Amino acid sequence: MSKISRRQMLTWFAVAPALPRFIVNSAEATALQTNSAYDGSVVIVVRFMGGNDGLNAVVPVNDDRYYRARPTIAIAKNQTIAMPGGEIGLNPWLTDYKRLMDDGCAAIVQGIGYPNSSRSHLRGTEIFECGAVTEPAPRQGWLGRYVDNYSDPLTGVQFADQLGRTLASDRAKSIGNPNLLLEMNADKFESKTPRSATARKLDFLLQVENDLGDAARQLRKATRGSGSKYEYPNTDFGQSLRWTADMIETGCPTRVYYLTLGSFATLSSPSFDTHSREIEMHKILYSEFGRALRAFTDHMKKAGQFNRVLLLTFSEFGRLLEENRSNGTDHGEASMMFVAGGKVRPGLLGKPLDLGRLNNGGPAPYLDFRQVYASVLRDWLKVDPVKILGEQIQPFQILA
Repeated sequence: MSKISRRQMLTWFAVAPALPRFIVNSAEATALQTNSAYDGSVVIVVRFMGGNDGLNAVVPVNDDRYYRARPTIAIAKNQTIAMPGGEIGLNPWLTDYKRLMDDGCAAIVQGIGYPNSSRSHLRGTEIFECGAVTEPAPRQGWLGRYVDNYSDPLTGVQFADQLGRTLASDRAKSIGNPNLLLEMNADKFESKTPRSATARKLDFLLQVENDLGDAARQLRKATRGSGSKYEYPNTDFGQSLRWTADMIETGCPTRVYYLTLGSFATLSSPSFDTHSREIEMHKILYSEFGRALRAFTDHMKKAGQFNRVLLLTFSEFGRLLEENRSNGTDHGEASMMFVAGGKVRPGLLGKPLDLGRLNNGGPAPYLDFRQVYASVLRDWLKVDPVKILGEQIQPFQILA
């Protein structure tokens, strides 16, 4: 039992079909506790699972090299969403996101990556989640190290069946099934602490009970939010973003949220690992992302919370310049990040990818992703980036 973390236990119970009665009792009692409303800065991290192809998101419409390399999956200039200057067009399924850019509350950071990029899903994700390129990687992710500086029991939340490396911390929780936790009725149960000779062996589970209680309490509080009034997609990502917005609106103490878009659940699941059917996958995923973010933005603005929020995406790598034989692209290097919130510097940020500057077939990055993290830490969360990232990184300005 000592080899299993409380974080893992919470995840298992959060997705289980039923909970042991004694755990429900204690968790519901804990859920009666109250916390003062949190009204500080919030970060939402969204992982684009699989390795997002930045070239078919931010399209170099005047570069013949792009069209020669992708005779099948290149997006024609007249199909893209025009951007100022005429050199770049956005993927046609980013219409909702472009509206947010026009409203001055969203940006795209181009040329994101890091030196000597790994093209492994596992290692690439580890690097972005840990905010470090060293091996072995830090035990905790970059935001896990951040939340460890705070004492609140629910500083970080991930809506998923398993807590990712980004938020690895005893102060972060993974919630796989919010509705299951909400079934706990705090008015009907009273916490009872075992007093038998084996009580010491149950300390571990009692800590799990407290964790469940923390999660149940915050979710119950979040049900008073107004998310049901907005058109969030009825998908895992859309509903996770709605829960996130409701928690923010109702003053839950969580500072960091982690969500995932895309899935490796089955071979046919939409993901950004577009070795095949790239156009089809982007239509599904970019549409879902844009719709969800539009609903979230409307929700947060009307709740008076949008200026508290900073959302950023990451993906473990970009794709190669040339398409493959399956109407897709293989693992490459540089990609891009979406950034949104009430105080972002809107528009296209950074340099477009240079298709004459390749590393083994993949466009090389201009901007180290840790420079964006450093800006989030210094300018948004107001902490010293060196204490979190472990070295001096020049921040890249993403806030207005």
